[in-house]
Amino acid sequence: MYPKNSLWIEYAFKLVDRTENSDFKFAVILDKDSLIAYAPEGSRESEWTQLAFSKCDICPLDEKKVRNCPIAYNLSGLFIAFKDVFSIEKADITVNTIDRSYFKHDTIQQGLRSIFGIYMAASGCPHMTVLKPMVRFHLPFASIEETVYRHASNYLLGQYYDFMDNNKGDFLFEELKKKNEAVDSVNHGICRRIENVNEGDATKNALTILNVAGLMVNLELESKLDSLKYLYRVGSTSKSR
Repeated sequence: MYPKNSLWIEYAFKLVDRTENSDFKFAVILDKDSLIAYAPEGSRESEWTQLAFSKCDICPLDEKKVRNCPIAYNLSGLFIAFKDVFSIEKADITVNTIDRSYFKHDTIQQGLRSIFGIYMAASGCPHMTVLKPMVRFHLPFASIEETVYRHASNYLLGQYYDFMDNNKGDFLFEELKKKNEAVDSVNHGICRRIENVNEGDATKNALTILNVAGLMVNLELESKLDSLKYLYRVGSTSKSR
């Protein structure tokens, strides 16, 4: 069903307030070695997907060699798949991966937010590679606290490997803050692009929510991850009887 040497994440939406056309299924497929996403079925070039259109100021890609923004092209298939749904529609959402399944009853936009996160990280944009390792251990419907924890832990593991390769490790997150600034710039660039998409609102709202989560991660880094410190407090938690 899926290409060899690939990973897959299947999202199934059952819209609870509809009697017809209530089921939507969408599969994200990744190359197992590179963690680069395959373009969704139905992806197509449009004016807004072209690299030169509203190109991010920090984009290092050359439009003479790369015709489409890799993120925008992948998102075009997502927009087409969900063009007939609205962001606030409630759904039973099931997510199947190779390792396990997840379920949540929530709005369409919350499920799409998770799919957006995959394509933002795994489409091949050079500035988003800092997020790509987390795609392998994708966590649907992640809370802000879970997102901060995963982002910080993911980065520190990468710095450990750099340190073991005799490179200086960034254990104070100074370089991560710079990388996150680039991620924010890409997020805003994609938001500008999709202003020109005419399909339904669910995908646009999902991206807005994802951007807010990114901003919260940056605020947590500025506060030295104080909100997670309680997890590592030294001392017994038992109470005397």
